[in-house]
Amino acid sequence: MRVAVVLSALVALGQAQAAFANPPELTITTPFNLSVSNNTTPTFKGFAEAGDDEVALDIYDGPVAAGPVVQELPPTRLFFQEGSWSIGPAEPLNDGIYTAQAVGATGARAAVTFTVDTVAPTVTLNSPESPSDNTTPSFTGTASDTINPVTVQVHAGATAKGPVESLATAAGTGSDWTSGETYPALPVGEYTAIAVQESSIGNPTGTSSPVTFSVVAPPIAAPERALGPPTASFKWFPPMPQTGEPVSLVSSSTDAASPITALAWSLASTDPFENGGSVLNTSFSTPGPHAVRLRVINAAGLASVATETIDVVARATLLMQPFPVVRIAGSYNVSGVKLRLLRVQQMPAGARVTVRCKGRGCPLRSASRLAVSTKQGVAQIEFKRFERWLSAGVSLEILVSKQGEIGKYTRFRVRRAKLPERVDMCLEAMGMKPLACPSS
Repeated sequence: MRVAVVLSALVALGQAQAAFANPPELTITTPFNLSVSNNTTPTFKGFAEAGDDEVALDIYDGPVAAGPVVQELPPTRLFFQEGSWSIGPAEPLNDGIYTAQAVGATGARAAVTFTVDTVAPTVTLNSPESPSDNTTPSFTGTASDTINPVTVQVHAGATAKGPVESLATAAGTGSDWTSGETYPALPVGEYTAIAVQESSIGNPTGTSSPVTFSVVAPPIAAPERALGPPTASFKWFPPMPQTGEPVSLVSSSTDAASPITALAWSLASTDPFENGGSVLNTSFSTPGPHAVRLRVINAAGLASVATETIDVVARATLLMQPFPVVRIAGSYNVSGVKLRLLRVQQMPAGARVTVRCKGRGCPLRSASRLAVSTKQGVAQIEFKRFERWLSAGVSLEILVSKQGEIGKYTRFRVRRAKLPERVDMCLEAMGMKPLACPSS
C-alpha cells in the first residue's frame, strides 16, 4: 500500500516550490494483479512520476498486453499534489481474462492482469448406488470454486422440497470432489440429494441437479442385543467455524436394540437442554471453546449424553475498501506551517473521520464527521477550521475508522526550522490505536 504525501512548501519569496516527498513511479494499484472479481465496470487507479502530466489506459483481451484492445480509456490528468491518477469506470466487460496497461506521457508503462467472473460456481453431483443398504453414503461430483467447501444436502422424499435429514461436506478443489459420509445415518426410505457451493467472490450460490436414491434394509438383520442406553454422538460443520458463521450440529447417535425417540441440545455447559431434531442450525457470537451437549433417549426411556468442545475462531479483520487518502497541503517557514488544505477522500460510506490537535495554537482540540453517499459517490470531507497558521510544536492526528475494518491513521507534526513530519499507518479495527499495515 502506497500513501501519497500531499504537502508543498514555499521556502521564500521567489524560490521554487519544493515537494515534501518524491511522488511514486508509474504503477497500477487498483485492481490488484491476478485478482478475480465480479465487477464488470472496474475503475483503475495508481501513481505516476511528476513528469507524467497525464495517463492513458488500454484494456487488452487476454493475459498479456498484446492481444486485441477491447477498450481505450481517455487520458486523465494527474492529481499533482499526491501524484495519483484514476481512470474509469470502464464500459461493461464480459466474463474473461483481461490485461490493463497504463501509459504515461513520458512513455512509462505499467500493466495488471485481472479476471471478470459473474457466474455462480458450476456444481455437479453423481448419483450414489441405489438401492443400497449403506445408511451413511458419501458423494462425488465436480465444483468450480477452489476456496469454499461443497455441502451435500440430503432431503427426505423424491424431491428436494422435503426436510433435510442428513449432510455431507467436501473441500472445494476447483474440479473433482469426494465428500465424507453423511451424518446422521439414514433410515430406510427414499431420498433426494443436491450439492451446493457458495461463491468466494460474491456471485450466486452454485447448485447441482438433484439425484434421487433409496436406502433399503440389509439382507440379514442384526442379532438381538441386551437392552441398554443409546450411544450419543454428534459432529458439526464446518469443523472450525468463525464467529457469526452458520454451524450445523448433526447427531450421529445410535442404538442397536431400541429406536431413538427424543433428542435435546444444550449450546453451553450451563444451559438447559432444549428439544430438537437430528440437525440443529446455530452460530456462535464469541471466539474460543464452546461446550455443546446432546442428550438422546430411546423407546425404553434410557438416555445418554455426548459433550463436545467446538473451537470458534474470530473472523479475519479486513482492510477498509476503498482505502482512504489523506491530503495535506500548505507552505512553511522556520516558525511554522500555513495549512491551506486538510481533506480526506476515497473512503467507504459510514466511515468516521476524526481530527485531533495537540500543542499550543490549536483552533480546537478535535473534530469528527461521518462519510455519506451522494449521487456522485462518497463525499470527500474537509476540515476548514484547521486550515490556518500552525506554529512549531503543533501535531495533528487524522483517524479514519469503520466498525470491524482496518482503517487509516495519519500524524502530521509541525517542526521548527524543518519540513513538517508526516507518518502514515493503519488503524486497528476498534478505531483507537495505529498499527503497521498488512503486507497484502
